[in-house]
Amino acid sequence: MGQFTELEQHGYEAGRRGKPDRLDADIAQLIGAELLEQDQNARFDLRVCGSWSQELGRPLVSVSGEVSAHLIGNTLYDKIRATVSGYYNQVHKSNLGEDDFIFRLGLKPQSQVLATNGHAGDYGNPIAVAYGNFPVRLPIERYIAVGIRDLIDEIYQDNGCVPWNIADVCGVPHLRANFCEGLKADGKIGVTALYEGTSLVRLESIAVAAAHEPWLPVEKLRIRLGRIISAYLSITSPNFYQLGHGNPVIQINGLGDWNGGGWVDDEGTRDAKPYSDGFSTYGCNEDSCSGEDPSKPSGTGTFLARYIASGLVGEDLAKFARVSLVYFIGSEEPLLNVITKGTGVYSQEDLQAIVKARLPLSLSNAAEGFGLRDPRLHRAVVSASDFFQNERFPWNNSSGSLGWPPITFFGK
Repeated sequence: MGQFTELEQHGYEAGRRGKPDRLDADIAQLIGAELLEQDQNARFDLRVCGSWSQELGRPLVSVSGEVSAHLIGNTLYDKIRATVSGYYNQVHKSNLGEDDFIFRLGLKPQSQVLATNGHAGDYGNPIAVAYGNFPVRLPIERYIAVGIRDLIDEIYQDNGCVPWNIADVCGVPHLRANFCEGLKADGKIGVTALYEGTSLVRLESIAVAAAHEPWLPVEKLRIRLGRIISAYLSITSPNFYQLGHGNPVIQINGLGDWNGGGWVDDEGTRDAKPYSDGFSTYGCNEDSCSGEDPSKPSGTGTFLARYIASGLVGEDLAKFARVSLVYFIGSEEPLLNVITKGTGVYSQEDLQAIVKARLPLSLSNAAEGFGLRDPRLHRAVVSASDFFQNERFPWNNSSGSLGWPPITFFGK
C-alpha cells in the first residue's frame, strides 16, 4: 500500500446574538445567573424557546425546565420577565415593555433525589481541545468564526459604523444606506479549516448569513462586508504566528436578500445548537450547557476538559491535546482520555497519570475551582458571547499550568 497524505476538515458555526437559538441560549444563561443570585447551590436545567405570535404581533417566550423547588414562585417569574425583555431589547435595539411579550412560564421542581445529590448530576461525555500555536489555543475555525461574528455584531450595535482599524484597511467606513442603518441582529458565520495532522493547511471557506434592511441591497452588502472580512483576516493573521490563513472562499448571503430574521421568522430552543458550547467536530457533542447549573457535566465537564487540554499544551507537554471525560450518575470520578496525535512528549498513559496526580477531576472541585456558582461569571459569558474566546475565563487556562488557578476574573 502507498503512503497517502490525509487532510482533516473541521468547521464551526457562530450564531449572532439575534439568531433565535443563540438568543434563547443567552437568555437561559442569564436566568441561571438570577437563580444563582438567590441561591449559589441552586439546581436548574432550563429550556427557553422564543417565537412570534403572528396573530397578536408580539414576541412569545416559553421558559420551562427543572429548578430547585424553593426558588419557584412569583418573584422568580417576575425576574424572568424582566431578564427576557431587557436582553431582547439590548440585542435588537428595541424598546418593548414586559407587557409587550407573551410569556409561558412552566418550571417544574427538581427531583428530590437529584436536588440532594452532591455528586455528578447526569451521565456525560464532555470533550475539549487545545492547540499550542493558535490564539487562545483554540481551533482556528472557531477563533475566526467567533471573531467575525463579534465584529458584525459590533458594527450593528454601533449603528453601522465599522471599527476604525478595520475601516482604515478596507476603505469601508460603515454598513449603511441612505443614512439609515443597514444591518439587523440575526445571522451566522460558518468557517471551515483544513488540517494535516495538527498543522493548519488553510482556511477553506467562510460563509456568512446576515439579516439586513431592504434599503441596503444584497449586492452592496456582499461587496462591503466581504471587504470588511478580508480586512479582519489581514489584521488578525499576524496573530497566527506566521502560519497564514490561505485564501478562503467568502460567501455572503448565498440565497440573496434576507430582510427578515429573529423570532418573527424563526424559532429555536436554547439547546438547538449545542455544538456552539463545545467542540463537536473533534468528537462528542454534549448538550448545550447554557441554562444548566454547575453540577451538570455538559458545562462544567467541558470547562474542565478545556482547562486540562490548554494546560498540557501550555506546559509544552504536547502541541495538541484532545481531552475526553466520561461521567456517570452519582460518581465523582470520570474516565479520562488524552489524545495528542503524536505530539506528546510522554506516552498517553503517562500524560493521563500526570493529569490525575495534579488535578482533581470531580465536577464539584471544578465548579469551585472555576467559581461557577458566581452569577457574575455567567453574565460575563453572555457579554463575551463565547465560553472559550476570552483568555480571562479560568477554564481557558491562560497560565498554562495543571493546577487550579486563582479566581482572578473579578479581582478576587
